[in-house]
Amino acid sequence: MSRRSPHRPWLALALAAVAFSRLAGAGSPPLRVLLENASPPFAARNAQGQPEGFAVDLLKRIAADHALELRFDQRPWPQVYAEFKQGQGDILGLVAYSEERAALMDFSLPFEKLVYGVYYHRGRAGIRTAADLRGRRLAVIRNAITHEYALRQSWGAVVQPYDSLTECLQAVNRGEADALLATQLVADYQIRQTGLTQITRSDLTVPDISYNLCFAVQPGNKVLLAKINASLLELRLNRGHDALHEKWLGPLEPQQLRWRDVQPYLGPLAAIVLAACGALLWQRRLLRRVSSQAQAIRESEERLRLVLEGSQDGFWDWDVATGRVLRSPRWAGMLGYTLDEIGPGPQFFFDLIHPDDLPRVLADDKRMKEGVNYHTCEFRMRAKTGEWKWIHDRGKVVARDAKSGRPLRITGTHTDITARKLAEEATGRLEQKMQETQKLESLGVLAGGIAHDFNNLLSVILGNASLARLEAGEHSASGIRLESIVTAANRAAELCRQLLAYAGRASFTLSRLNLNQLVTETTRLLELSISKQARLEFTLAPALPAIEADASQLQQIIMNLVINASESLEENRAGLIRLGTTVVRLPLRDAGPTGPVAELPPGDYICLEISDNGCGMSPEVLGRIFDPFFTTKFTGRGLGLAAVQGIVRTHQGALRVTSAVGQGSTFRIYLPVSQNPTQHPFPVV
Repeated sequence: MSRRSPHRPWLALALAAVAFSRLAGAGSPPLRVLLENASPPFAARNAQGQPEGFAVDLLKRIAADHALELRFDQRPWPQVYAEFKQGQGDILGLVAYSEERAALMDFSLPFEKLVYGVYYHRGRAGIRTAADLRGRRLAVIRNAITHEYALRQSWGAVVQPYDSLTECLQAVNRGEADALLATQLVADYQIRQTGLTQITRSDLTVPDISYNLCFAVQPGNKVLLAKINASLLELRLNRGHDALHEKWLGPLEPQQLRWRDVQPYLGPLAAIVLAACGALLWQRRLLRRVSSQAQAIRESEERLRLVLEGSQDGFWDWDVATGRVLRSPRWAGMLGYTLDEIGPGPQFFFDLIHPDDLPRVLADDKRMKEGVNYHTCEFRMRAKTGEWKWIHDRGKVVARDAKSGRPLRITGTHTDITARKLAEEATGRLEQKMQETQKLESLGVLAGGIAHDFNNLLSVILGNASLARLEAGEHSASGIRLESIVTAANRAAELCRQLLAYAGRASFTLSRLNLNQLVTETTRLLELSISKQARLEFTLAPALPAIEADASQLQQIIMNLVINASESLEENRAGLIRLGTTVVRLPLRDAGPTGPVAELPPGDYICLEISDNGCGMSPEVLGRIFDPFFTTKFTGRGLGLAAVQGIVRTHQGALRVTSAVGQGSTFRIYLPVSQNPTQHPFPVV
């Protein structure tokens, strides 16, 4: 730097201030200097454990100017900064000026301007804009200016503080942090000194975080602050600061060349300049061409990125030779993972595939290695939450080995098709249910028509057989035969009534009933018909509201279910048959999204529950119990549960059955409560 004469008055003032301060500082106690221990080239410890660096030499020059004795206390920045704010120590070294800190301490004149930059690991994705910091782990020095600055920004980065710049650099080099915000001068120096070749500086500029580096004293210590400022000014004027700067930080400006030094080289230099100009023109043409091609590539990449983001597809690129897989964040996000959790290898992908789908995926992978260039496959993958998601995978071989033909690189996309698969399954269940409903309706129409016509024929047979029996005499041989005809015809008529009940075409007489009373009266008739080993137990809800139903049809339901429960009990062991009534409000929380009960409209219903501790039913038997004439006994008794189901449907109710082998069976019949508003309030469960 060139020095001019106007500085001479300031030099005289500075020298006078130094002389005065030396007199004032004689015999003073040692000053405690709080300083970082790992911030080269400004402050560090040498091999002997002694302090060294640009800031250390400045402080030593200041101490020599004023006959001060310094005692250096070097520790990590968070410790020395915290102690100084608590009023401990006399001088704080290497502190950047800010408005917030100015309220806590008094700052000296600045002795260096710091420019900050962003660094990242060479193996990670580059950081070109502030948006690239979103979700990244950003290392900073704890309680430093960078720490305060990063917390104020809206970058979306995860700020990770460390005690020193050395720890920050090592964290980025090891991959524990994704980026680093630090002063360029100090960071570049430490990267060169420590040989951290995996860290590079980003092109991202941080213009609003350039700070002046100062010394600080405790608030109100104006005498010490004046001594420091006087020495800093003197060092500036007599180039002492420049000498220390060149020693630790490098030259401030290039050395000036003299004419006689350059004259011998003018001829060769002119030739070099002409050649350089020609090369420059040629290079500019190449640069324009490369720039236009690079711009086209960037635009193509941007369009591809927008297309992938719009399609919500995950992208993957598999380098088969090295086994490294590059995946997009969307690929991992659709399964609830991050890229760090998945890792760069292919094994994590295969480990997440459903065991039933894995053979099919491995077969596709084998076919691509054998020569197939394209593949598409649908399979299930386990998400981080544990649920299975359907994935549509598409891949293409983009490079093969010329000799062996084995793929070298495969790229493709992943699409989450879980919603589509669930919709297809729901549609399939609905179609199956519609087919079953149509089948039942067809059977009901057929059964109802046959039963109606056959019942008319039986009426004629019964009438004529009864008249013939009266004419022949009840005790005659013909009368006895006619009695058998009447008995058989009555049984056939009963079967017709069951068919009509199954078809929902039976003649019902609806009346207001108390279901508790009907259950009690019906089971009295059954006490002689059920097994002697069976014991009836009643849990009837009090104050049960009325229902509107046909009493005889409900009696048929109760008798049928109680007799079935009695027959399911083991002969050598006492059994229990429970009959209970409750009031419930639909929909039920444990009934699931489908089923007969789920189809009932919301409201209050009477639930008649008949359960036993008998042999129970297997899932295969449970799926067929409502088929007409189906039975697991040696002989059947008619429509049985099919008629029960028809009666329940006719009463606008639903039937729900649960059973397991060896654990008994439970039948729950839901019948709507009468809508007569004069009913008294009742408890609802």
